[in-house]
Amino acid sequence: MSAATTTEARLQHRRRALAAALVVAGATTLATGLAHALGGGAAPDALLLAAGLVVTLLVLAPVLGSRRSLARQGVAVAIAQVVQHGLYSLPGAAHPTAAADHAHHADAALPGAAEVLHAHTSMPLAHLVAGALTLALLRLVPRALAAMLEAMSLRRAVAVLRWAGMPARRRGSVTASSPARRRTLDVLHAALVPRGPPLALV
Repeated sequence: MSAATTTEARLQHRRRALAAALVVAGATTLATGLAHALGGGAAPDALLLAAGLVVTLLVLAPVLGSRRSLARQGVAVAIAQVVQHGLYSLPGAAHPTAAADHAHHADAALPGAAEVLHAHTSMPLAHLVAGALTLALLRLVPRALAAMLEAMSLRRAVAVLRWAGMPARRRGSVTASSPARRRTLDVLHAALVPRGPPLALV
C-alpha cells in the first residue's frame, strides 16, 4: 500500500469519526435538554444548547466507538450529563415565563426539605435515561455510520461501472451489426440506382 493510499485512508477515517462525533453530540445535547426540561428544570435556549453541544463534543469524541472501554465511556457520559445539567441550571437560564411560574409557586407555598427532594427526584432519573441513551449512541453510531457510508460507496461504484460499461456495449453492438447494415444499404443502393440508358418515352 502506497503512502498516498495510507494517508487517504487515515483522512477518511478521521472524517467518519468526526461525523459520528457530531451526530452523537447533537443527539445527546437534544436528549439531555429535553430530559432536563421533563425532569422539572427550565427548557434550555439555543445558546445553552450550543454551549452544551461544544462541551459534549469535546468530552465524548475521545471515547467514541465500540472498541473503547465501557468504563471510560461511562465516566465521559456522566461528566457530559453533569456539565450540561450545570449549564442548564445557571441563574437566568430559565425563560421569563418559567421564572415567573417558579416565583409564583414559591410565593404560594414554601415546601419543606422532604418535599423539595421529592420534587427533584425526577431530574436525576431524567439525566440517567439521557445518559443511557448517550452510551448506546457512543457504541452504535460509529458502526452504523460506517456501514451506511460503505453501502453508499458500493452503490456509487456499481453506478459508475454500469455507466462506464454502457458505451462499450453500444459500440460493440454497432460494430457487430455494421456489416449487416452495410449489406442492406448496398442492396437498397443497387435497387435504386438505374442500370443502362434510360428508356425512351413513346
